[in-house]
Amino acid sequence: MKTRNQTRLLAYMALYAALYVVLKYVGELIPFLKMPQGGSIEIELIAVFIASWHLGWKYGIGVALLSWLITFVLGSGRWYLNPMQYSLDYFIPLIVVGMAELFAGKGRYRFYIGVAVSMILKYASTVLSGVYYWPPEGSVAGSGPAWVYSLSYNLGYNLATCIVCAIVVPLLISRLEKAGVLK
Repeated sequence: MKTRNQTRLLAYMALYAALYVVLKYVGELIPFLKMPQGGSIEIELIAVFIASWHLGWKYGIGVALLSWLITFVLGSGRWYLNPMQYSLDYFIPLIVVGMAELFAGKGRYRFYIGVAVSMILKYASTVLSGVYYWPPEGSVAGSGPAWVYSLSYNLGYNLATCIVCAIVVPLLISRLEKAGVLK
């Protein structure tokens, strides 16, 4: 019985990672989802959020890592300056989304809380990357103008992603619960 449960768990993890990859590439085909200097409305995060609630936050991190690895091998995450910048832009935000179930707690609004907390932490990570690695032209990394630019630039697409996920994830989870896929 234990082997069967482990096989089912691995199959779900692979399914969510595959869904992430598909949604990522679909998102790249839709021009209005992209920001001009990097970042986008990330519909692929829906798969990681659902994995976190379905499988638990530990396996949500596993799905996030697997998704990151697959997209890295396939050539996504092209903007690389150094390991810290790459971690702040790509790795840490995805891990935080995988932990959404941990942040959610209990109650009626748990999905919204989990999405909101995860997206706030993701936003903080991308803002730090912007401040120290992508300051606007004519300003110095860590300066006031770099903070203002990074806070405003990253807010748009992260807020839009948060809204999309806060709408879609609870709907999908309720449908999966009704279908008996989720407990």
